[in-house]
Amino acid sequence: MSALVAGDCPLPYEPLDDTRCIFLDPFVSYTWQGAVDLCKGHLGTLLSISDCNTFALVYDYIESQEVTRGKHYWLGATDEAEEGVWKFTDGSPVPLGVPFWAAAEPSTDARYNCAFMHASYYHYWYDTTCTSKYFPICLRNA
Repeated sequence: MSALVAGDCPLPYEPLDDTRCIFLDPFVSYTWQGAVDLCKGHLGTLLSISDCNTFALVYDYIESQEVTRGKHYWLGATDEAEEGVWKFTDGSPVPLGVPFWAAAEPSTDARYNCAFMHASYYHYWYDTTCTSKYFPICLRNA
């Protein structure tokens, strides 16, 4: 028996675009590592965004449903290995500055090593402690 699918995406994922699937849990918050582990358990990765199109798709997806709106979501971005050098969980560099990060972000506070999308500020990116609890967004290829 094959797994149920939503479009070309295995459940619990839904299509984000023609090549990627998205899974978002708006009910249970996790630490950053907990969110990374949740996504791995669903054969995906914690959200990484390197272009404006993906940012817009994810933003529209979040805003499209009442249950997902108004919440902070983790990004798979950290500078824990080297302060000031932001990388996604796959090792690729995190884009800095406009149009992703909020003004004066990421901070230079060495305690703030994980990035999240801030619900009150159009989901611009901020950094915080990795032990904070926010909601996960997982991506995987269709």
